[in-house]
Amino acid sequence: MPWSSDEIFQACVSTLEKMLETKGKDYKFPTDAIWLNMPESANVDSNIPGTARSPQAKRLLNSGYLELTGGMAKAHTKQGAGSIRKEYRFGPKLVPPISEPTIGATSSPSERLKDVQAAMDEDGYMITPAELANFYLALSVSPLVILSGISGTGKSLLPRKFAEITSAEFVPIPVQPQWSDNSDLLGYVPTLAPTTYVDGALTESLLKAKRNPSKLVIALLDEMNLAQVEHYFSDFLSVAESRTRVDGEITTDKLPLNLPSVPTENSDRCEELRNIRIPSNLRVVGTANMDESTKAFSPKVLDRAFTIELDDPTLTDFPRPIDSDSKPVERDRLAALASEMIQRDRAISIREAAAKSQPMFEYVAALLAEIQEILSPSGIKFGYRTRDAILLYLHFWRQYELQEIITGYAALDFCILQKILPKVVGSGEVLGDALRKLSVWLKDREIPQEGDPFPEFSGKLERCVDKVERMAALLERDGVARFWGA
Repeated sequence: MPWSSDEIFQACVSTLEKMLETKGKDYKFPTDAIWLNMPESANVDSNIPGTARSPQAKRLLNSGYLELTGGMAKAHTKQGAGSIRKEYRFGPKLVPPISEPTIGATSSPSERLKDVQAAMDEDGYMITPAELANFYLALSVSPLVILSGISGTGKSLLPRKFAEITSAEFVPIPVQPQWSDNSDLLGYVPTLAPTTYVDGALTESLLKAKRNPSKLVIALLDEMNLAQVEHYFSDFLSVAESRTRVDGEITTDKLPLNLPSVPTENSDRCEELRNIRIPSNLRVVGTANMDESTKAFSPKVLDRAFTIELDDPTLTDFPRPIDSDSKPVERDRLAALASEMIQRDRAISIREAAAKSQPMFEYVAALLAEIQEILSPSGIKFGYRTRDAILLYLHFWRQYELQEIITGYAALDFCILQKILPKVVGSGEVLGDALRKLSVWLKDREIPQEGDPFPEFSGKLERCVDKVERMAALLERDGVARFWGA
């Protein structure tokens, strides 16, 4: 007779306690390892049907018996057939943290991110702490973050909910297929009305950010690749590249706005826009569906953006029930999370971050050089801009102390997946050979080397392994390898 939910939960707790004894506190595993480690007397197949297993992971998480690492792992059971699952470790109920957090403390970005994730869960939006941390780190590094994937995975809702919960400004901008130059985004002066300025889609965001320099402003380019992105967005991307620090302030070149001449009489209604630069507190998030109705991203766009693919929703996961007895998240203190990423003293280049992170930079750069060596025979290369974005991402990962919710190897996994693999496209046996070699290299990273100065970056890079194997399968089947939809 199948067990009740409470009986299954207690069996899981007992099994986790035994796993801790036998495998040690550093053991990491997908949840199906729990069912494999239950004693034969539990009669798992008859007492715990598959439909009753999925909800237990969230219950164990909420109860503190499990904790997500942010990484991914291959399923252990035959039923899983090596599919990619979320990776867990023993939670604080089983492995207490070294130091107990101060009650009411809000200084840790890690704790605040957990609270934002819990608040999203309360609102019915599902995202793991690691996925949220990845989005936050991408926003910290790049003025443009692209959320791609199939329709209905919450691409537009993620930046909206993040802004709402952290008290940031949010400006939705629906992209139109006919956008063909920067006037659609930055505004223009009509030929027959030379004293008039017609606002562009981004004008409101620019002004909000300029008027409130201490508040994060997120502009959402919804379905940004309905039009050719580099046609209407190239000027913004070029100016964003000029980001520098002058007298302690972060600034850029002037945006090339088409404004009417300065009036000799009356007030200048465009005064705030004259000589405007990209405010350091403005972030642009674009959503993209990759199908026959949209335009492909050019290398220029991909090189300057973090591309986060939301393409594999876990359909057995559900948000927190409305009638939950758990204490609501105190949202009024989460604005500090948005403020953290726009502080004027934050590093905007690897030169500024070198004092704290140079040894790590050299270590990770050597890993990236190995990937470059594997891919370059197939004509796929990446430059300093890609390297620097990855290094800054990992610098902020350490500075924000996010190790609790995203391990070092999971952070590296995200970086390679989002900054390097989108560049991989092509055909031919040379590319197939490169993908096979890259898959082997990624799998070898799981085993720490003796004397490794940064062992936190050694672990399962399963997100990348899975993507590379899918791309290789596409190449073999269709004759062309591609990142999108693989």
